[in-house]
Amino acid sequence: MTRMMKIEHNVGLSVQERVNPVFNTAKTAVCLMARAGIPEAEEIVEQMGIDSSLLGEMSDPDILLGNAVVEETKYRTMCRLIEDSGYRCNVDLPCGFTPKALHMTENGLSFVGLDLPVVAREAGEVFFSLAIHPEKMSFHGVDATNYQSLERALQDVDGPLCITTEGMLMYFTNDEAYAVASNIRRLLEKHGGCWITPDPEFMLQFMLTFRALFGENLMKKLADSGRNVKQQSGVADLNNSMILKYTNMTATAKAAEAFLEKNGLKVKKLNLAEHMPELSIYRELTEEQIARFKDLMQECNYWFITLDEARKMQEEVSEQPFGMDYAQKGKVLQMALRGRVDTITAPDILAVWETQKAVHAAEEVRIDCSKLDYISSAGLRVLLIMHKNCSRGVLLSGVSRLVKQILEQTGFDSIIRVGK
Repeated sequence: MTRMMKIEHNVGLSVQERVNPVFNTAKTAVCLMARAGIPEAEEIVEQMGIDSSLLGEMSDPDILLGNAVVEETKYRTMCRLIEDSGYRCNVDLPCGFTPKALHMTENGLSFVGLDLPVVAREAGEVFFSLAIHPEKMSFHGVDATNYQSLERALQDVDGPLCITTEGMLMYFTNDEAYAVASNIRRLLEKHGGCWITPDPEFMLQFMLTFRALFGENLMKKLADSGRNVKQQSGVADLNNSMILKYTNMTATAKAAEAFLEKNGLKVKKLNLAEHMPELSIYRELTEEQIARFKDLMQECNYWFITLDEARKMQEEVSEQPFGMDYAQKGKVLQMALRGRVDTITAPDILAVWETQKAVHAAEEVRIDCSKLDYISSAGLRVLLIMHKNCSRGVLLSGVSRLVKQILEQTGFDSIIRVGK
């Protein structure tokens, strides 16, 4: 086979975007913050030249208003919690294009933005041009499930971290969510600090916000907003143990806490209403809506997560670096994958596939997975692209127990053929 000894990760932006369509939500979020009247967000939108049509089906002014309230609430509350934590370095995963980088560095903190490579590159260009203290910020392309990529991004960071994850966990499978929790625990063991996230109770916050604003029209507005999110992200509904279900909050909260405990972490719940600042968007709400909103936010918590010193975790097994061999045999593209296929490495596979298909019109892809340690949703998306675009599809062989489990949990075992 043709051997790719070194992967440079310099594939085109279009390839990265197709592998990671959820990047669209980063631009949507900053547009909603601008809609809420956050000045820094308005400046970012103008600098990036983002077209308002990105908000898609949110042309309904009520849906737009509801989403703007949610986004401003998260942004301002998270900023307050980060500053109140006492830690002077905010590691934001994913950082997107929200104004945290500007806000934190202007208030004396350092900021490390971590996101998909395609987002991190553009965010760096935008924020360095707008920042008063660009020397206090940095941006890195990572995969949240890939510890080595996180460790490399933070190799020059000293002192404890305030790690924030916002709008990310709900897009992960259970295995991916577990990998993220494990990776954050390892970072806290190395650097110290905390992890703050609204994600476990985000759906509850979203639902209660819409209830406060729209009363009896709640369900229709929620359904319309949900369709827009799917359109923006290109990601199917996923389910993992970190996300609470508002139909069964008590049981799913216990499951999420147990999920964290299994990873050597413990949680303190911070009541949203007690930590939420005044919002700019209140100017567009009635007094009754504001009162109802503040009252309902008492039912929501943001999660403040730290190491559980009483639990000693086993040392992590290091994974081999990503590698790929490939060769064309007639109409069959043969590949062998090593290490991890994730956000960082999946675009390289898609780039090879598209190049080979253009030249050789491949009808089938056969992939040796005997040395494949892990595959994320980004990697599964590449398998699906290849499968849909060759007449005989994709055949996997030598699949490990973990990779087989991931295929089964995501339903890909019914789409992609798995041989011996």
